[in-house]
Amino acid sequence: MCEFAVIFDFNGTMLFDTPIQFRAWNDLAEETLGHGLSEQEFLRCTNGRPSRETVEYFWGDVGEEQLDSLVARKREKYKQLCLDHPELFHLADGITEVLDLLKTNNIPFTIATSSNPRSMDFYFEHLGLATWFDRKRIICSDRRFPGKPAPDIYRIAAQELGFPPEQCIVVEDAPVGACAAHSAGIGYIVMIDPDNNGDKQIAEHVDYVVCAYRELYEQLCNIMQCHIQKEQG
Repeated sequence: MCEFAVIFDFNGTMLFDTPIQFRAWNDLAEETLGHGLSEQEFLRCTNGRPSRETVEYFWGDVGEEQLDSLVARKREKYKQLCLDHPELFHLADGITEVLDLLKTNNIPFTIATSSNPRSMDFYFEHLGLATWFDRKRIICSDRRFPGKPAPDIYRIAAQELGFPPEQCIVVEDAPVGACAAHSAGIGYIVMIDPDNNGDKQIAEHVDYVVCAYRELYEQLCNIMQCHIQKEQG
């Protein structure tokens, strides 16, 4: 019996779409605020959080109707940018090999994302996620629980997989997500740092940092081998 499960964040982790996300938000800010956003502040303060929290951070208290309108406009801009830039809109290099490894070895895995359900439907439509995932079991941000860094999303994902949090591995790209995983009691937290810029090396609560999915593949192979030896020994 498998002794661990894997939970993936999605945006910035399985899909390196942060440049598209920032451009969509920046274009919206220029149209509605009359100026662009600080990319550094965007990455530091809102990356990995639900869209509603990004609006609240940069636009302030605009009221529920305006908030919903801004979120909807950003999502449409983002989706169009994805379709206009296929060179950016694709699963991260090496992730399919990792997913195949998990699937072949019957290791439970899922996605826990700050994306809303309609955005996840968009990803399933265009990125072939149904090859590995059951859409109904993906944990999305749908206002049932607070967003990261609150721990709820990872606790729910672990429960969905049927594992205690301490027996789960979380793969994240944002410190706010790592904080959420840590607070949820996740046993092992991996940070993906594709740019290898060193910033994520100092993220708190992170057990392992990889620059490419081939490193994660090797790490998972090592973990599985340890479990096999433990069962045989």
